[in-house]
Amino acid sequence: MPSDADFMHRAIELAMRGRGHVEPNPMVGCVVVKDGRVIAEGYHEKFGGPHAEANALAASAGHAAGATVYVSLEPCCHKNKKTPPCTDALIAAKVARVVVACQDPNLSVSGQGLKQLRDAGIAVESGILASEAKQLNAAYFKRVLFHRPYVTLKWAQTADGKIAGPGGARIQITNRAATAQVHSLRGRCDAILVGIGTVLMDDPLLAARAPTKPGRPIRIALDHDLRIPPTSQLVKTAGEHPLLIAAAETAVREKADLVSQLRSAGAMVIALPSEGSGLVSLPDLLDQLAKTQVTHLIVEPGVQLVKSFLDQNLADRVWLFQSPKRIDADDAPAAAKIEYPMTGHVTIEGDELREYLNPASPVFFSLQRSADFAPLVPSPGRVS
Repeated sequence: MPSDADFMHRAIELAMRGRGHVEPNPMVGCVVVKDGRVIAEGYHEKFGGPHAEANALAASAGHAAGATVYVSLEPCCHKNKKTPPCTDALIAAKVARVVVACQDPNLSVSGQGLKQLRDAGIAVESGILASEAKQLNAAYFKRVLFHRPYVTLKWAQTADGKIAGPGGARIQITNRAATAQVHSLRGRCDAILVGIGTVLMDDPLLAARAPTKPGRPIRIALDHDLRIPPTSQLVKTAGEHPLLIAAAETAVREKADLVSQLRSAGAMVIALPSEGSGLVSLPDLLDQLAKTQVTHLIVEPGVQLVKSFLDQNLADRVWLFQSPKRIDADDAPAAAKIEYPMTGHVTIEGDELREYLNPASPVFFSLQRSADFAPLVPSPGRVS
């Protein structure tokens, strides 16, 4: 007979399917069980759409009375939102028992959803696979509790640990299949950040070939001294794809004409305090991004930017693409050393993708691969 943990594992697996579509909401999965058998499943599929419980109850076709419902996050009970409260739906369906992995950190819900169910006479249990469920929604917990986006550092390196060619020259490190996965990750994130060095050297477009939500991802250039050329691909496409330029307060004041030109092109320019390193304040930038509903931020850093994120403990996760190619040049810039534990790795036509979680992150709950990483696993045995 399957256990509560078995059914909750399934709810968490279902929840992962919403990644990239539901943010800034959390990913949630739901399983309806009667007489030891799954009779319905559901997950939160898109922002503004029915929640996992509503989808699962609809799939049960009126047969949920007396059932046990497994939910990866506390059912919502507040009414100031796009969809009806899930607690009301569960009570109306006359379910007998609700098993919840973890409480919702949102103060409009936290603990109150469980109380409403208990007050209605429904047996409630909480804490089944709590750590795994919290890690699943680490980005949501980060935004709600700490008012900052979840930060993923992403870069590619050669077998000998180089991130560019001799003298920093741009080279293609990953193969086509791995590059396609980069675009997939970008498409599920809310914003992509690069430093001005990358902009000046590579003139990137920072496109996501298949974004999951309109207006996302926001492209961000970290440009302390406002050196971004108006002729760059980023600025020229600002009217089509959102662009935010984060500059030092002094640069914004002193280069008013350039700021006006950039804004006329469609770019957003924000002024932030400076750090001693010569970068704008990364904590202040993250605070600002959370205010614009950025839940997931992917950073594609150069040497200085990755060091700043790591030194200030601002990264939550690292995605490292490693190629079997070698550079064998002393003047080629080296990749940062990652000391975080690895949650998994997968081979993509010869290249290897590794995922690491930062155990010092305020939203590190469990060492498990993320909802982003899981879909990349084509079959058992290729991830460890």
